[in-house]
Amino acid sequence: MAQSKTTFQGKVRSSGGSAKGKATAGVTVLSVMFSFNPVTLANTNGTTNVKIGSSATSGEDLVLPKGAVPISITTKAVATGGTNPTVDIGCLAHSDGAGGTTAADPDGLFNELDADANNTTTVASGALVTTAGLTDNATVTGNVGGSAATGGTYTGILTYYCVDDGTN
Repeated sequence: MAQSKTTFQGKVRSSGGSAKGKATAGVTVLSVMFSFNPVTLANTNGTTNVKIGSSATSGEDLVLPKGAVPISITTKAVATGGTNPTVDIGCLAHSDGAGGTTAADPDGLFNELDADANNTTTVASGALVTTAGLTDNATVTGNVGGSAATGGTYTGILTYYCVDDGTN
């Protein structure tokens, strides 16, 4: 029997069982699995939109919502070969929230992730990771790091939260 899915636009918050207004509501941490093939990129020196799920070639592009603050990536499937291969995770150009556009930033979320170390977690530290969150919806990209992999698909689980003022 297939499990049903529920998708909605609102932010999810909890006050941990306390009465409304008696404790600050906290936001939930969200996660999404994504994949891309860094080997193809090494051959073209390019960037690709990462795909939701475990396939590097099929599925929807991963788009983080406005206000998202990336927390970490846990590597689940690894690229192989090369000398200590790494990948970068960034975003395509998007609105800056003030009528302009941010430039594409190929390592704006994660820089030099270890691409061949399974079950490792890396904290987000790129230039686009701020306490204010992303300024608009942003398509996530995968890129070759400083040392290219020669095989395999990189799959990671990205965790993030969305900025919220905590008011009820």
